Amino acid sequence: MATKDMSVGKPVKVLYAFAIPMIISVLFQQFYNIADSLIAGNFIHDEGAALAAVNAAYPVTVVFIAIGNGFGIGGSVVISRIFGSKQYARTKTANFTSLINIVFFALIFTLIGIFVCRPLLSLMNSKELGEEIFKQSAEYLDIYIYGLIFLFVYNVVSSTFQALGNSKTPLALLIFSTVFNVIIDIIFVKYLDWGVKGLAWGTFIAQGLASVISLIILLINMAKLPDDYTSQPDEGAPVEKAPTAKSKTLFENAYFSIGALKSILLISLPSILQNSTVSIGQLFVQGLVNSFGNANLVAAYGSAFKINYIIISIFLTISNAMATFTSQNVGGNHLDRAKEGLKGGLVSMIAIALVSTALYLIFAKQLIGVFVSDKNEEIISIGSKFLYILSPFYIIVCIKIIFDGFIRGAGDMAGFTSSTMTDLVVRVGLSFLFVKALGMSYESIWWSWPIGWVLGAGVSIVFYISKRWQKTSLKTL
Repeated sequence: MATKDMSVGKPVKVLYAFAIPMIISVLFQQFYNIADSLIAGNFIHDEGAALAAVNAAYPVTVVFIAIGNGFGIGGSVVISRIFGSKQYARTKTANFTSLINIVFFALIFTLIGIFVCRPLLSLMNSKELGEEIFKQSAEYLDIYIYGLIFLFVYNVVSSTFQALGNSKTPLALLIFSTVFNVIIDIIFVKYLDWGVKGLAWGTFIAQGLASVISLIILLINMAKLPDDYTSQPDEGAPVEKAPTAKSKTLFENAYFSIGALKSILLISLPSILQNSTVSIGQLFVQGLVNSFGNANLVAAYGSAFKINYIIISIFLTISNAMATFTSQNVGGNHLDRAKEGLKGGLVSMIAIALVSTALYLIFAKQLIGVFVSDKNEEIISIGSKFLYILSPFYIIVCIKIIFDGFIRGAGDMAGFTSSTMTDLVVRVGLSFLFVKALGMSYESIWWSWPIGWVLGAGVSIVFYISKRWQKTSLKTL
């Protein structure tokens, strides 16, 4: 397994050599997420109901994806920090600890999901869309929830690869998984006529296979890391003494470390709280959209949300690369190098934002039209207006996200969480204020997004300028 020490080499070149495979990977990941909606809209006969059902269930799945990503963030920051300080034996221990941790929590959240998914659909006003749509959404989630262990393990394993500077292996696995998922989705839906349940089974099987393969590759290759230091950590880097013979107990050995677990949870729990809170906030917004009782509105919003998230996910991916880059360089006490990487990442992200805005303003209708085989004009009109409103503000959200990645990688989880929570509270709060209190149309919900982005970006920049991250960066281990 190729690993990459990101504390050497030209910062911007190192950052993007690492980030580009991740960007390609996330594009496949988004296609993976979009595939169910595309197939529902083009291959299921009752396409209006099927597309609305899949899109109505999507925010619930995003909550669990966010939780899995939160655990991945915690493991990756800790592993990359230890790896950056050249402590390879501890790197392996932290990896095994992260895997044990995620399996335990995957089982817990599977049990939770079994009991809460249908009530969540009800709270989201999904029954306002009709009994058939509610039934199909519930059946989709009933199958999806049993694959959570695959989803969680795959996210953590992918994050571990990236923490070690290897972004190519997750890309190869994701390409395989995505193509396989689309093929079996089409077989289940078009040829076996399983409907929305066929999409859920396709996701379950593809995620399961990708999870098992990725875990096997990681475990085989972790053995290739040396047990002892190949070089000494840089002066000033955080170093934790290896466990003594007396301390190597059930709770402190080569495969599990309570110290590593505490470090992982210290990063994971704020990330999970932040990610899941944002996703739960999205559940409330979805419920607000559902309350209009218009299946075409739900189909349009879900489709436009996924198209919008393609660009947002690219920004988030560069931000994750920024976090790993920052974490490794902070681990090696190269703070100026970390800041140089931030400048290069910011310039590139602004360029991507400008190009994305232009593309979405020009091709919004065509992009929404891909989701509906009969070119439903109402769905296309509603979805394209969502993109028209949001895309001019991509330059703002990309600035927010890159600074979020930097301060998260430096260990300032309070700054990271404050920025994201500001965006969330403003976005959800204004949506309900506009619709419920002021009686405005669903379009007012779209306008709450850029307002939240602007305020969230301001908070993130303030935390960076305050240099609080320099004080917290050495406290995460």
